[in-house]
Amino acid sequence: MEYLSPYSEPSYGFCKTPFGECCMAFSNEGICALTFPENRQSALDDLERRFQGIDFVQNDEKVAQLIQQIFDKGKNPAIHLMGTPFQLSVWQALQKIPKGQTSTYALIAEAIGRPKAVRAVGTAIGANPIAYIIPCHRVIRTDGGLGGFRWGLECKKAILEWEKK
Repeated sequence: MEYLSPYSEPSYGFCKTPFGECCMAFSNEGICALTFPENRQSALDDLERRFQGIDFVQNDEKVAQLIQQIFDKGKNPAIHLMGTPFQLSVWQALQKIPKGQTSTYALIAEAIGRPKAVRAVGTAIGANPIAYIIPCHRVIRTDGGLGGFRWGLECKKAILEWEKK
C-alpha cells in the first residue's frame, strides 16, 4: 500500500494517448500513477489496491492537460514517487536512459551499484507506477529481446518506435 498525505487532493482521470487510453492519478505533489490499463475498471481496481483508503476525485480535464504536456509538448510534469529505497533507486536510474535509447536489466543493476540484483531490478521495473515518464519501456534483455511490459509488448513496441521519431 502506498501513502498519500490527506492534504494532497488526490485525483485521477482517463485520457487518450498515442498508445491508447491511460489512467493517471495525481496529488498536489505530482503524478503518482500513469497506466495503460485494459479497461477503466481494472485501472480503478489498481488505484484502490495501490492507494488503499484514499478517496480519489475524478478530474479528466486536468489529466488531459497533463497528457498534452507529456506527449504533445515533451515536458515531464512533477512526479510523486512512492516506493522502497531499492525501487526508488531503480526508477531514478530509468529516468537517466535517453529518449530513443534502451538499456538492459543488467546495466540498470550495475548503475545502482547492485550488479547481482538483476532479478530484483526486473521486479522493481515491473512495479513502476508511472509509465512512460519513468521509462521502464526502455529496458530490454541483454540478448536484445524486449523482455516484459506490464501493459503488453505491443504497447512497449509502439512507445519505443514513437520515441525514435
